This record gives sequence, C-alpha cells and structure tokens, in this order.
Amino acid sequence: MTALPQAPFELVIFDVDGTLHRIERWWPDLIRKGVQEFADAEGLQLDLPDDRQALAVVGNKGAAVWSPFLSPGQQHRWAELRALVLPMEVALLRSGTDYLYPGVLEVLAGFRAADVGLALASNCGSDYMAAIAEGQGLAAHTDWQFCLDSDGVETKTDMLRSAMQQAGTRRAVMVGDRASDQRAARDVGIPFVWRVNDLCDLSDAEGAWEGDPSQLLTLLGVSRIS
Repeated sequence: MTALPQAPFELVIFDVDGTLHRIERWWPDLIRKGVQEFADAEGLQLDLPDDRQALAVVGNKGAAVWSPFLSPGQQHRWAELRALVLPMEVALLRSGTDYLYPGVLEVLAGFRAADVGLALASNCGSDYMAAIAEGQGLAAHTDWQFCLDSDGVETKTDMLRSAMQQAGTRRAVMVGDRASDQRAARDVGIPFVWRVNDLCDLSDAEGAWEGDPSQLLTLLGVSRIS
C-alpha cells in the first residue's frame, strides 16, 4: 500500500454512519420497530423493511431517509415518523454500547499524533450528531463536527467547505461510504477515499479503505501509529 499522490494531508474529513460507525448493527431493527409503532398508533398497514432496504437510506437526508418506509399515500408524513424514531436513536447511541467499527479510535489517534486535523460531516441533525459524537466518543477524538444544523450548512458540500475553512487548509481528503460523500468531495475539489461496502460501488475513488487502521494511515501519508 502506497500513499495517495496528494498526501500528506492537513485535514481528514470523515463521514460517520457506515464509515466510522457500524449503523448496520442497530438501524435495521430500530427502524422496523419505529415503523411498526407508527403504524399501530396511526392505524396503518405498513411493510417492514428488510436489512438492505433499511440501510439503503443511510447517507441521505430529510424525506429521502424517512419517506421510503411509508406507503405512497403517507410519505408526506415522514417528519412524524422521524419525530417518533429520533429519540430512540439518541437513547441507543448514548446507552454506553460501542457501535464504532474496530480500530476507529486507533486510526483517529494515529492522525492526531501526526498533527492532522479531523472533522466529521454527516447528513443528520444536531440531536443525532451530539448523541453519536458524545455517546460514541468521537467528539473527544475529532476537532470539528458538522451536520445539517451547523451554521451556514445546507448540504454535505457545505460541511466540507466549512471544515476546510475552520482548518485553514485545502490539503484535505474526504473518507466516506456513499455516493453523496464522493459528490461532496468532487464539489470542493479534494480526493475521496471509499470506505468499502457492498451497498454501493465507488471503485473509481482515489483510494479504498477496507477498515484496517494502518491501511488508511498509510494511504493518507501517515506511516505508522504512534
């Protein structure tokens, strides 16, 4: 494994769900529970998503996350479903259970030791971001956390621009698992590293990361974990 030609970087921007955080461990079961509770409360008949259908919405925002779980005639009520499920998400992420991928804190510590700035960028609201950043320990290991409620932010592209502005550098790289992450990196003109998964194919990315801490550190120009 050799470093990307643009390495070393002064800032690494990470997507969260599916990149640092194993959302697949809990989201499918939780959204099925939430959809069933919503259906029971409203007297509706709703199909419960399978795991792949549940995970297909990860990385989206707003209606694109929630409306697929409702029938066509009920999709305008996506915010009501979100209001029911969000407190369940927050409680779970703050429960003390570790949902990070193995080695995540190790890789963040490796970048910190090399004086590389670290930012999170997620298509979520501030309640969810606070729950995952604080409840999963990411806040203590990153410099900035951006979400859709951050000042001046409407898109993930805005988050990347804000992160680079805060860090005072354009020598940045985006690490993510979905096409929305890649598009944001392209929009701001920085390299993209794909967190490999079987839900999409982003093999045209500048680099690919399969989860090993040393692999990503080397790819981004940090030779070893201190």
